Amino acid sequence: MKRHWFTLFVALLLSALLFACSGSGGSTTEPTAQSETAAETASEPTAESSVEEAAADCFMEVEDGATITFSGWGNETEQQVYRDSINRFKEVCPAVTVNYEPIPDEFQTKLKAAMAGGTAPDVFYVDDQLMTAFAASGQLLALDEYMADAGVSRDDFITPLLTIFTLDGKTYGLPKDWGTLGLIYLPEVFAAAGIDEPTADWTWDDLRTAAQAIAENTDFAGYCQGADWARFAPWAFSNGGAYATEDYATATLDTPEIKEMAAMQLEMFQEGSLQRASDLSAGWCGEAIGKKLAGLTLEGGWMVNYMRTEYPDVEWKAVLLPQGPDTRADVIFTNAIGVNAFTQYPRAAAAFTIFVTGRDNQGEIVKTGFAYSTHPDQADLVQDANDKAIAEGGLLPDSRVAYWGPNTGRVNDAVSQALERIFLNDQSVDQAFAQAQEEAQAALDEVR
Repeated sequence: MKRHWFTLFVALLLSALLFACSGSGGSTTEPTAQSETAAETASEPTAESSVEEAAADCFMEVEDGATITFSGWGNETEQQVYRDSINRFKEVCPAVTVNYEPIPDEFQTKLKAAMAGGTAPDVFYVDDQLMTAFAASGQLLALDEYMADAGVSRDDFITPLLTIFTLDGKTYGLPKDWGTLGLIYLPEVFAAAGIDEPTADWTWDDLRTAAQAIAENTDFAGYCQGADWARFAPWAFSNGGAYATEDYATATLDTPEIKEMAAMQLEMFQEGSLQRASDLSAGWCGEAIGKKLAGLTLEGGWMVNYMRTEYPDVEWKAVLLPQGPDTRADVIFTNAIGVNAFTQYPRAAAAFTIFVTGRDNQGEIVKTGFAYSTHPDQADLVQDANDKAIAEGGLLPDSRVAYWGPNTGRVNDAVSQALERIFLNDQSVDQAFAQAQEEAQAALDEVR
């Protein structure tokens, strides 16, 4: 009887020991297929968690799995600048996919049509005309809230550049770059004419004298300029002129300051020292320089990449543009990047806009020679000697941002068309700018 109870006790003890060894914490057996799957699920992140982690890596909160479309104008050089910018953004905000769809021709027209049809891109270039068309109608996204989230301030940018893209105290675009004009010339043309090359001390009279010498003594044209409000602007501004008053209320085209410089250009055209690009079988005056058709012109920093890629064997130089009768003044161009107010991914679109216009990316763009940074503390990043000489014009105290209110485009058109009528001998200088004054004033009055 005792042996029976002892045997039973030993059996129960062995059973207990075997049960304990087979528990979850002490099993020495191989896991089943089901337990392998569970272990892998616990250790490997899901696609959803990966997206969330990638979104968290961005410098500001963005929507998970955001895909946005970005459009702008520009030639292949400019397009490559923004392809590179997109790649840099991808490193910073890997959760956001950016599809780049450039629109090189008729950008404003096509974008307005796409906006009306509900197919506009999420992010796009904004100039003064598009700012006028989209901001007041609620089609551009105000960026201030997103800028605050990203730790970005309006004070980070060159202050005058924001003027165009501000409405009722809100920011509807961040300036992507800026440019200005310099005096561009071909040293070999000056050598052929037997005259000294331009210097930063030149006046417009010096330019005219050199252009005359080139036209009379060489096979090159002298000075190349079309009927263009932008290239005419430094001439007018340096004589104390302006296209409108500071409050954009009154056009100031029918003034002695404007007409004196227009008369000087007409005289140059009549004597043959000024020729238009079309007179030289060139698409624009920069091309006339590249093809060695003219000795002088006014162009901007875009010439650096253009000449490097299209005419790498042509030696060219740039200096500060000439002094006028009253001062030395240049024209400043700027465009912005803005966000479609109806985008599905406003935070991702804003993040891309803030990054592309931010210091890090702007610093990289400056290195290409494409444009100047919109951040005042990066002015010294310009390295190319010609580019640096051109940029000096934009830093002159009397230089002006090319903006005369919401109808800037129409004011500019009035100037260009007046110059065209003068060159075609359709009107006198007085007649042409009297008409331009009426046209520009009508444009300004529409928005008052």
